[in-house]
Amino acid sequence: MRILRTFARAYANDLDAVLASLAKVTGEPISTRFTMPNGLELATVGRVLVVAGDDRVLEPYRATVATLIIDDLDECHALLTRTGAQIVRGPQVVPTGRNLTAKLPGGVQIEYVEWDEVQWGRAGGRPL
Repeated sequence: MRILRTFARAYANDLDAVLASLAKVTGEPISTRFTMPNGLELATVGRVLVVAGDDRVLEPYRATVATLIIDDLDECHALLTRTGAQIVRGPQVVPTGRNLTAKLPGGVQIEYVEWDEVQWGRAGGRPL
């Protein structure tokens, strides 16, 4: 399993307000934006993933500290299971491909995402 990109996660109640200021500060465009069926809104600016919604919707996700874009979710799942991680959510289909969230031994919680080809196109292409 290769890690292809890493995103810091930021949580907010007002996605538009955060995106406007984050884009100005970083000089980066908003590269991805979508809404999940549960009401969460997600967007990326540079290497920051902003997860927005009301406090009730955000609560189950706040413990996740980073999102790693990987090349093989099935391999990742097997590796996490072998190393004693607790699978919190997934694997499941999401608007950018497939993901799962795992709590590693020691307590760090990370989301792992295998992007589909459409998302790689939005992101400017898959790294070699």
